Parts: sequence; C-alpha cells; structure tokens
Amino acid sequence: MSKNAGLWSIRVILLCICIQWSDGRNSQCLHVRLSHGGWLIGRHLTSHNGRHMRAFMGVPYAEPPLDDLRFRPPVPKAPWEGERLAIKDAPICLQRDPFRRDMTLEGSEDCLYLNVYTPERPKTNGSLPVMVWFHGGGWQCGSGISSFYGPDFLLDHDIVLVSANFRLGPLGFLSTETVDCPGNNGLKDQLEVLRWVRANIASFGGDPNSVTVFGESAGGASVTYHMLSEKSRGLLHRGIAQSGTYFNPWAQPAHKGVAAGRATKLAKIVGCGTAGEWPEKLECLRKRPAEDIVAALYDMFVWDFDPMIPFPPVIEPEHDGAFLTVAPRQAAKPHGLELPLMVGATAEEGLLKTAALLNLPQLLAEFKSQFEQVLPVVLNYDHHDDSVRQRITQRIESFYFKSGHDYDKVNHQNLTDLISDGWFVAGIDEYLRLRMSQEDVAPTYVYLFDHKGAASFTEIFKGGRNEFYGACHAEELQYLFPIGRELFVSAVPTQKDLELRELMLHLWVSFAKTGNPNPMNASFHLPNWSPASSYPVEYVRLGTKMEDAASIFRLENELMQHRADFWWNLQPHLPASHAHNEL
Repeated sequence: MSKNAGLWSIRVILLCICIQWSDGRNSQCLHVRLSHGGWLIGRHLTSHNGRHMRAFMGVPYAEPPLDDLRFRPPVPKAPWEGERLAIKDAPICLQRDPFRRDMTLEGSEDCLYLNVYTPERPKTNGSLPVMVWFHGGGWQCGSGISSFYGPDFLLDHDIVLVSANFRLGPLGFLSTETVDCPGNNGLKDQLEVLRWVRANIASFGGDPNSVTVFGESAGGASVTYHMLSEKSRGLLHRGIAQSGTYFNPWAQPAHKGVAAGRATKLAKIVGCGTAGEWPEKLECLRKRPAEDIVAALYDMFVWDFDPMIPFPPVIEPEHDGAFLTVAPRQAAKPHGLELPLMVGATAEEGLLKTAALLNLPQLLAEFKSQFEQVLPVVLNYDHHDDSVRQRITQRIESFYFKSGHDYDKVNHQNLTDLISDGWFVAGIDEYLRLRMSQEDVAPTYVYLFDHKGAASFTEIFKGGRNEFYGACHAEELQYLFPIGRELFVSAVPTQKDLELRELMLHLWVSFAKTGNPNPMNASFHLPNWSPASSYPVEYVRLGTKMEDAASIFRLENELMQHRADFWWNLQPHLPASHAHNEL
C-alpha cells in the first residue's frame, strides 16, 4: 500500500468512527493519537457556513520556555501517556502591543502551543493540504488563538489549518551576538511548529508533503526566512508572504552590534548590568520576572514607538542550532526559490503609522518640527553617519514633499505613501527583483490588496471609526479570518466585502492545494492570473474602493513602480559599510 493510500485509509476509519457516537461523553473522532503515542481529545466546531469540523486547541509543541530554558531554543514537548484535553486556546505569549499603544502587559511565558482544525467530513478523497499560519505583530505582539485567527472561513474548504504561538519581543529575539544567546528563538519556535506538523499532521488527515506556510507582516517576513534557512528545507512546500519579507527594514537582520547593544541595555534596565560577562548576565536575566523583561521593550524606543521592532532577527554565529548565519542579501541560492510563492501588499500599508500621526496633534507637530531627526529613526536608516542620513532625508523630502510639510487628515497621501514605501513596498520590491533575476525560479504570484470595506484597521491604530484613509496594513486579514468579529463589532460587511472574502478564500486555498491560485471553481469567471515571469512584475489588484465598481479582480503591471524605483536607487537600508554612490 502506498503512503498516501495508507493515510487515506486512516482518515476513512476515523470518519466512520466519528459518525458513530460512542457510549461515553466524547466522540471517538475527537480522539487523535500523536506520533509519540499520546492522545489528544479535541472538540467539535462549525465553520461560518455551518460545516462541521474538529478542533484541537492548546496543543503543546515544546516544553514551557521557563527558568533555565528562557533565552534558549525550544525543546520539543516530551511524550505523554494517556489522553490530554485540547479544547481551548492556550495563553498568548507575554507581550505588550505598541501598534495599539497599549500600556498593559498580557499573556504568559508558558505559551508554546498550537491549534489544529480539520474538516469532520472532507468532500475530497485523500489527505488534505495543510496551511500553517504565523501571525504578525512585529515579533513583539500577536498570537495564533482562535478569536483572531480561527478557522471559521478557511474550514469551509478542504484544508487542515494550523496556527501557533511563538515567543515574542526580548523573550523570543534577545541576542548577545555570541553563542551564549545567539538569538532568533521566536523563529526557532516556528521551526519546531513545522517539525511538529511533519511528524503529526497525518493523524489529523493532513498531508505532510503539502504544507503551505502563510503569514502577514512579521509573519510574512517569517515565511521568507523559512524559505531562506536550510533548517526549514523540506518542511514547507509553498509560501504566502503578506505584507512582509526579510528585506523590509524592520524585518532584516539587525546591523552588527545593535542586538548586543540592546541586550546590554535591557540587562541594565532590569538590574543585571553588573552581573559580569554574558553567561552571568543571562543567568541573572533568567531569574528576573518575565514581565519586567517584556516591559523593558518600551525603553528601547527612541521617538514615539520607533524603531518599530527593537528586537528583530539576527545573523547568528556558527553553531549547530543556528537558524540564520548568512545575511539574506549574501545568500547564494535559497531553497525557497524552488517553492511557489504568493506575495503582496496593501495599497496604503503606511497607515499603520500615519493613522496615529494624523489623529494625535502633538505627535504630528513633533514629526514635522523634528523631521530631520525623527525620520531616520522611523524609517530605520539611523545606522548611517550624520552626513549620509542628511542626504537620504533630503532626497526623501524632495521626492514626497514637493509642496512642503502640508499634510493633514484630508491631505495625507504623500505622507502615507512615504511610510508605506519605506516600511513595506521597498522591501517587497527588492525581494521580487532578486527572485525574478534567478533562473528556474518557481512560480511567483503577486497581488495588491486595495479595497474599501465596512471596517478598517486604522480604527485600532488610532484612526477613529468614521474616517476612511485607505487600504491599511493588515486590512486583508478580515477576509481570511474572523478577526473582525472581535475588533470591529459595529461594522456590517458590504456585498463587495462578502464577494471579496469568497474570492480571496478560493485564491488562497487553491494556491495551498496546487501552487496555483486560480480558483478551480469556474463560477468566478476571472481572467487567468499568470505568475510573474520578469521584472517589473505583473500583479492582481484585489478589491475596490468604489461601490459601483464591477470588478474586484484586475490584472495590472508595474507595482508602484515609480516609488519602488526611487527606493531601489536610494538603498538606505543597506549596512553602513556599503558605499552610497548615488548620494
């Protein structure tokens, strides 16, 4: 019997058991045996359209990273005997959300858990494609819990969905730039999730040889890191990078000395600054309350909540467990070039920052009056010396603010474009240029999300409920997940919202099944979405900002090309050792 046939036989047996209720309180189909011999007992849920599914929630994939395991790579969860209930979300990882300007800490250090959702009665034969979700939040906030990233929409389709927590902020990304604490533990947590999927997902009806990793913002950048790291080779077969790649300035590895400098500062803040060399400092840090360490994140900001991500990934020294030892721009030929990819952005990504700027008068006044000092911090080019910073700022000012700093709530497109381009568009464009320059690269599908919906993420970024500023960063999430149910309780989806949600779910699921997003459902009557074959790229514009527009799917060319070319020539985010001939 072939391997796939064997997996399908297991699924048929489980289904037959499931539709015969057991004598006890638990349906047998909600019992799943993992590869180590232990059992999970899940729960029954229904999808948005009423489809029955099995949910296994709060499943441990690693030992709690407490005490001596703090600041260390994840340790796979030890096997257990007997049954373990998996019927509710685990705590989120300890965090504080700077994007919402929160001051309250929430979560737990014991947080390395995942959720698995699978259809109770699949409509198709064989094992199902697996979609593994890594959440955004700048590697400093967010979670994989069901209230935000639940299966309500995606499980109307025949896929297995996995969402996971991973360590955040200094608990997940502190680095001494030495082997004492090389860093990237949050990414190594994700790697452990993918290893868990390979070992166990067949028990849930999933195909371990058909795994699509998808994520948004830092989650999207994480996808590209897994397509780069040799540690992840073979653990994923397709990727979807939404609004993030490792070339975005907030996502690229910290410049040399930055991570160690911030680790030193954090040690001083929590009272470990005089503890000796790194081994002694880390021993001291492991004894400090986790809340004190996470709270110290806010002390790393220089102006407002910038730099956006004080603890990003790092280039590690060579050692056996290293996830990343070569800078992405120096990697010879990443294995991800062999994997199909969907990648895209929203039209006004920069509203992540400008929604607050436009609605907090004192903050906007400071931004304008201190523009030359603030912009290098906000846009992550403050690692250059003064003269280079000044010339970069002058070129940016000449390009975006030809009429001066006259932007406000009703005239903000140039300001929003600036933040969009500096934080998101430039990095995604660089990633596409590199990928398109390679030979024998796997299909690459590019999109731009550009839609005016009933709700907008600008609301939670201090933009208010009643103003529409554009297609904000993270906007597309509410069309893939039920996140709007928690965040936008007073918004009723429009007919165009519902059409776009249905379309995007088919696009994402089709890609996860075949590596081609074109829906197999002929009822959509769409033009064929071809992979980008050269640079500048062809792409699809998803959504519409006009209520009477006929189409929410349009083929176009040259993604924000004039602005992308400006940043490609400027290159402010290269290490300071690179020559800036164009300046």
